[in-house]
Amino acid sequence: MTLADIVAITNLPGLYKVVHRRADGLIATSLIDNKTQFIPGRTHLFTQLDGITMYTTGDPVPLKDVLASIKKNENNCPPPDGKDDEALKKWLEVVLPNYDREKVYVSDMRKLCKWYHVLNNKNLIEELIAENNETDSAHEKAEAHTDARKETPPAADIKAKVKKESGGKAGTKPAVTTKKVTTPRKAQ
Repeated sequence: MTLADIVAITNLPGLYKVVHRRADGLIATSLIDNKTQFIPGRTHLFTQLDGITMYTTGDPVPLKDVLASIKKNENNCPPPDGKDDEALKKWLEVVLPNYDREKVYVSDMRKLCKWYHVLNNKNLIEELIAENNETDSAHEKAEAHTDARKETPPAADIKAKVKKESGGKAGTKPAVTTKKVTTPRKAQ
C-alpha cells in the first residue's frame, strides 16, 4: 500500500483506503472500522495523502518524511492525545523542528496526530516508510540512467549534424515538386 491509496475525505472522520475509483466517487474502506462504502464525489472532496506536505521555513516536507520522523522519535517523544495545544506544539517541534509556526495551525497538528495514530494502529507506518526508501532508490536509479543517456547523443542531434554537413534536411529525400494536372469537367 502507498500513500496514494489512502485518502482523507471531507466531513468524514479518519482515513480511508481506496478500493475502486468511479467517475462519480470512490468505493473506500475506513481504516478505523473496516467498513466499505461508496462515497460520492458530488458531496465530498478526496485528498490523497501522498500529495500532502507540511510547511517549513525552507521547502515544504512531504507527509511521508514527517511520518517517518514521528516513528523515529516515537520512543523519545510519543504523540500526544491531541487535546492539549501546548503539548502538540512541543511535540511537533521535536518531530519537525523547522515547521512554519505561522502557517501550521494547531488543527493541522491535531489532524497529523490523529492520522499517525490511525496508520500506526494498522501497522502501516513501517510499510509506508519502506515504500519511501524504495522510491528514493528508484529515483536514484532513474537519475543514473538519465546520466548515462546524456552521454550518448540522441537521434535528433545526429540528424542535426548530418543536416549541417549536407546542407539540407537530414534523413529526408530531396524535395521534388510535382504539380497535379487536372482537366475541368464538362458542363452537362
